[in-house]
Amino acid sequence: MEILVAIGIVFLALSLWPIRRIIQLVRGGSLRRQWIALGVLIVGFIIGYAAFLAVRPSGGPTLITLIVETILFGGSIFVFIVTRLSLTTTTDVVRIASLERDALVDPLTGVFNRRYLTMKLDEEVSRARREGHPLATLMFDVDHFKHVNDVYGHAIGDLVLRHISSLLVQKARLSDTVIRYGGEEFVIIAPNSSEAEAAALGMRLIEEIAMAPVSLPDGETLSVTASGGAAALPTQGTAEMMLRDADHALYRAKREGRNRLLAASQLS
Repeated sequence: MEILVAIGIVFLALSLWPIRRIIQLVRGGSLRRQWIALGVLIVGFIIGYAAFLAVRPSGGPTLITLIVETILFGGSIFVFIVTRLSLTTTTDVVRIASLERDALVDPLTGVFNRRYLTMKLDEEVSRARREGHPLATLMFDVDHFKHVNDVYGHAIGDLVLRHISSLLVQKARLSDTVIRYGGEEFVIIAPNSSEAEAAALGMRLIEEIAMAPVSLPDGETLSVTASGGAAALPTQGTAEMMLRDADHALYRAKREGRNRLLAASQLS
């Protein structure tokens, strides 16, 4: 009956492959460490099974050895099935999470998209109301973007959008959320910020954009600017009203010369 233990060793060894794949899928955190520990434990089981074969008494099988070998065999099959099922489940979870993430991320720039904006604003407005903290938004529009597309082509236009979105992500605060609103427009949700604080942040970001030309594939550079608007969440208002106010301030900034930012309170 040693064959049962030998087959058990094979199934335990086969169990290491799905564990390895799960560890690759689960990139970090305590869950990954637990799967690594389980892999080490299975290696210990394999050594224990081999040691059992080595010290197994010679002669015919006894009832006890038959029971032990059957239990070892069944245990190895159980471990193999559980690890295979775990791999299938983990793969499905990761795939679904990836699909959900892709549905909320702009494929061109890698920042969040407009669908995520509604979800995030609802969350931040609820938090601001609950905790009594201010909330503001910034809206940016790339200046003369149609001219960029017409003169340099849409590929360069896409490069400009990726460049600006990257700058916004790098230069905004960690608590801020950068979102591509559509076309050449971007929104930044700025929690715990008054309109004045958001406007100061927006002006700094506009200056960063103006001072960082886009590197073109032919080695040349292209200077671009952006205009912006800032607005705070009204005391009795909604997220939609805040966005509308920021949008109005943005387009007033564009009419007044571009490469600048206005706050909604400056319009009245």
